[in-house]
Amino acid sequence: MEAAVEAAALHYRLGTSKKHWEKVDIASQLYKDKGLPEISELLRDLNDARKAAAYGDIEAPELDAERVASDIENYVDAVARTLAK
Repeated sequence: MEAAVEAAALHYRLGTSKKHWEKVDIASQLYKDKGLPEISELLRDLNDARKAAAYGDIEAPELDAERVASDIENYVDAVARTLAK
């Protein structure tokens, strides 16, 4: 998901970042300014799930696997269409 955000950001000549929270901001900007799907909350949840599994320092968010997979597929497809233009 973050790779798709970065690809779209590069396509639109926006700044990119290695930091998760900054990628959330970039995804939000891509939604507001370029019409890509809104995925900033999903990015936060995925990062929180990663941290919960890796470190156990936070509670894992409740995620529906089918919904997450669908949201990721939709976003990647939207970015692919953007890059094809």
